[in-house]
Amino acid sequence: MTTVFELSTDNDIRNTQLHSNWGPVLARYAWDQIHPCHLNLAGAITLVVVAHGNGCEIGNEDPDTIDIDESAFLALVQGNMANNAIPTSIYISTCGLGIAEFSARVRLAAQQNEIWHGTQIFGHSDAVAGEVPPPGDIRWVQIFA
Repeated sequence: MTTVFELSTDNDIRNTQLHSNWGPVLARYAWDQIHPCHLNLAGAITLVVVAHGNGCEIGNEDPDTIDIDESAFLALVQGNMANNAIPTSIYISTCGLGIAEFSARVRLAAQQNEIWHGTQIFGHSDAVAGEVPPPGDIRWVQIFA
């Protein structure tokens, strides 16, 4: 079950689509739905995150509008899960460089908070010029524990 989080209000991110090999998308949530942390998502989901980003944060392209560091990312995702459920995998796709570093920061924050054991985390960085590549594509970098 694929769920999409738009962690940006920028139109280019909001219009970014997933490659058809992702299969059906269970739900797609915009920033205004995500940041209150009331989605109550079931576990065992594959979460695809789209945003602008760099090695330290993701969010909007314009600085100081939506800036999400690894701790805030962890809180946003876990705050939207139901009853301590965890995602099976998280794919973070940004159009800024450094997503492997950001994804590694997320992995470290999850380890420090002792959550997401077994959750696979992947990072992908590319210009917003097409679809988010499908799972298994060589453009994804898996961040190991």
